Amino acid sequence: MESKITMIEAQKRKGRFNIYIDGQYAFPISENVMIKYRIFKGMEVDDELRNELINADSISKLYTKAINFLSHQLRTENEVVAKLRDFSEDEEHIAAVMAKLVELNLVNDQSYADSYVRTEVKKQDKGPKNVFFKLKEKKIDENIINNALNNFYSYDEMIENCRVQATKIFNKHKRDAFKNRLDKTKISLMQKGYLMDAILEVMEELDFQPDEDDQLELLRRQGDKIWQRNRKYSGLERIMKTKQALYRKGFDMDDISSFIDQKSLEE
Repeated sequence: MESKITMIEAQKRKGRFNIYIDGQYAFPISENVMIKYRIFKGMEVDDELRNELINADSISKLYTKAINFLSHQLRTENEVVAKLRDFSEDEEHIAAVMAKLVELNLVNDQSYADSYVRTEVKKQDKGPKNVFFKLKEKKIDENIINNALNNFYSYDEMIENCRVQATKIFNKHKRDAFKNRLDKTKISLMQKGYLMDAILEVMEELDFQPDEDDQLELLRRQGDKIWQRNRKYSGLERIMKTKQALYRKGFDMDDISSFIDQKSLEE
């Protein structure tokens, strides 16, 4: 003899109900599951249906958790799965929720990658290599990433963004010798993920030039500090250590020699 649903009681929480079978509390259920299975008072319930309803409710609750997680911003499939594992250890339930989310296009790694690339292009900060690895860290398939880059990060846009960053970086290092400013600019652009061909093209186009007066003043200021710091050395050793330090900082050797000659004359 099959059991029957004898009462359906609304919980205080909206959209949730308690199911009573043969006068005894049996299990909770969501409104969505109740509608899907057409649950009603007097309905006969065997063990198979009972288990199916319990599983369906677990999946429904997990689906609600996923929707809440997705309500704030776009997420990758991997991020959603990781979040659902905070609430459930049942991989089949997680897979069922993910299948529904993908079917409804609520989770789509290609859409995520496309949006991410478009945003980074507008920021004019990262080059395509950095964008690729940031998306790779999010466990997005390489083919999906490459599709997004090919569609939304053109070579012309990379050149423009590289140009913007090169100018910012070069201007940031005003206290460095001209050679070091150029080197730091190139290194920073590489670290930001710009392709070497693009970096060389942009650096040639911008054609940064040193201000001779500024360079000599910078050499004098830094040279004075280094010369003073090396006062514990005498004669040639002091001269060589000062030259080496200034050369490492990117100053021209002829200018360094002139500075050292002047310091030697002063003393």
